[in-house]
Amino acid sequence: MPRSLLPALIAAVMMTMLAGCASGPFPAVQSALDSFNQTLRSLPGVEASSLDRPPVDGAVKIDLVVTLTDDVTDDELADIGDFASTFPTVQLGQGQYPGAVELRLAGSAYSYFDLPTPEALHAQLAYWRQLVAVGFESISTRTYSAPVTAGMFEATDNTAGDPSADRASQQGEFAQDEAPLTNSPVVSAPEATPTASGAPALTSAARGRLVVVELSSDERDDDARTAQLLDAARSLDDPGAATGEWDLMGLAPFTTGQFVQSALPTADQIAFVRETRAVFDESDQLASVHVRVDDSSAGSTQVNVTAFDDTMEGVKSADAAKTFRETAEWPELMQLVPELQQTNRDFSVNFVGNNLTGFGVFELKFGVRDCGFWSGSQWPDLSRDLEMAWAASLKGANAPTAAAQVCAAQR
Repeated sequence: MPRSLLPALIAAVMMTMLAGCASGPFPAVQSALDSFNQTLRSLPGVEASSLDRPPVDGAVKIDLVVTLTDDVTDDELADIGDFASTFPTVQLGQGQYPGAVELRLAGSAYSYFDLPTPEALHAQLAYWRQLVAVGFESISTRTYSAPVTAGMFEATDNTAGDPSADRASQQGEFAQDEAPLTNSPVVSAPEATPTASGAPALTSAARGRLVVVELSSDERDDDARTAQLLDAARSLDDPGAATGEWDLMGLAPFTTGQFVQSALPTADQIAFVRETRAVFDESDQLASVHVRVDDSSAGSTQVNVTAFDDTMEGVKSADAAKTFRETAEWPELMQLVPELQQTNRDFSVNFVGNNLTGFGVFELKFGVRDCGFWSGSQWPDLSRDLEMAWAASLKGANAPTAAAQVCAAQR
C-alpha cells in the first residue's frame, strides 16, 4: 500500500467509528473494533492481529497484539506503527479501556509508542527490526520509566544511633521493567491527535526506552559468539533515547546485566558483569545473579545474588552467621567487595539464601555510599568482616580513590 494513502485510510476508519455512534453503545463499539481490526489486518506486513481482554480490577483492558510477517519492510512497519498507535482513539464500551499495543516479529516484541513524532516512531521501529535481524534469541523494546530514586539497597534494620543508617536511606530494589502504577489505567500506546498530514501526533512523555536482549542458551556459553552479535548490534544506526535501560539476559548462566543508559552497553561493561558473575563460580547452587550498572556521575553498582546452599538448610537463626561462614558463597562475597571497590562508585550487594528455621530467609545487605561502608545490624559479625575487607581494599589505591581513603581514615 502506498504510504501516501495511509492518512486517508486512517481518516476513513475514524469516520466509520464515529458513524457507528448513532446506532447505540454496543453496535457502535462492536463496529468500531471490527472496523479497526479489519483495516489493520489488511495492511501489508501484517500476518494477524488480535484483541485480548484480560480483566483488571473489575474492568476490561483490551490489548492489541499485531503479528508481523517475517519479510515486513521498514515502510510497511512504519505504516503499521502509525495505524496501531491510533488504537486508544477507538470507541470502547463501558468498563473497558485500551491497554498495551504490541507488535511481534520472530519471537520479539515492540511496544515503545511514547514518542513525540511519527518520524521518531518510524526510526525506533526500523532500529528494532534491525536488532531482531542480528540473531539474538529475542529483542523486546518498550517504554521505560526511570525510578524516582536509584542507588543503594535500603537497610531498614539498622540499630538506633548507627552512623551507617543515614548512608543507607536510598532505594534498593531493582527498577521495574514496566511503568509505575498510577490511579488511572496505564496505556502503552499514546493518545493521538490529528495533524496536517493526517497522521497521528504522538504525545511527548518524560519516559525513555527499555530494550531487553535475550541470548540463547548456546550463546551464554560462547563468549566469542555473544561478542560478535553485540558488535553487529553496535554497528547499527541507533536513533537513541533521552533516558533508558538495556537489560541483557543470559550473559552467563543465571545472569542478567542491567545497564542504566540509552546506548547499547560497551564491551567493557559487559565484561564487568561477567567478571562479577565469575566470582561465584564455586557455588554450585546459585539461583541468580543480577548486576545493575549505572555509570552516571551519581550512579552506583547493584548486585543481587540468590543461592540456596545445602549447608544452610534447616539452620536456626542463632546459628545462621556461623553456618554461613562454612558456605561456598561467604568467601565469594568477601572477594566481591574489593572488586566492586575498584569501580570507584557507590555499590550495594543483596544476598538472599535459604529459609531459616522460624525466621524467614537468610538475607545479607551491605554496600558503600559516599566512601562509607554500611550494613544492617542483623548479622553484625559478618558485617564487620565485610567492612574490614572493604577497608583493606583501599590500601594502595590510585588517585581516583584518594578521597575514599581520606574518608575511611576519618571514620
